[in-house]
Amino acid sequence: MLTNTFIHIQSIGAITEQRLWDSGIRDWDSIDGNLPIPVSPKRRYILQNGIEESRRHIDGCNPAYFSNRLPANQCWRLFPEFRDSIVYLDIETTGLDRYYNRITTIALYDGQAIKTYVQGQNLDDFAKDVQKYKVIVTYNGKCFDVPCRVTHPKFLG
Repeated sequence: MLTNTFIHIQSIGAITEQRLWDSGIRDWDSIDGNLPIPVSPKRRYILQNGIEESRRHIDGCNPAYFSNRLPANQCWRLFPEFRDSIVYLDIETTGLDRYYNRITTIALYDGQAIKTYVQGQNLDDFAKDVQKYKVIVTYNGKCFDVPCRVTHPKFLG
């Protein structure tokens, strides 16, 4: 999945990516010196170098490179290449204020198993368990789940 996207590369947005796909360039291996769509020489250079750099980060097992560059709704693409480093996270609370409401349940899914953490049972185990992952993919992530986890007094260390 990751090798089918280009939007993590500087100056490549959703429109350019769609134009690449529509012209038959569906993955990084489809790129050669002769792109079948009109692209400026500068963008062609950026695209080709971006693919080379991306390959280095896959080979070096660096999912953070991609998670920092992909739109939040595209981080699911990381899973096939980095399945040992990624976990999906969902946090449920008693309300929407991360400072005044309590975490009731946290669920982690690593592609093989779902592990749940419940207030009053095993919620304290979450902080240790989540540290083994390099990338956290969330459902409502940057807005709520990760800030909630990071600022919640139970998980401040």
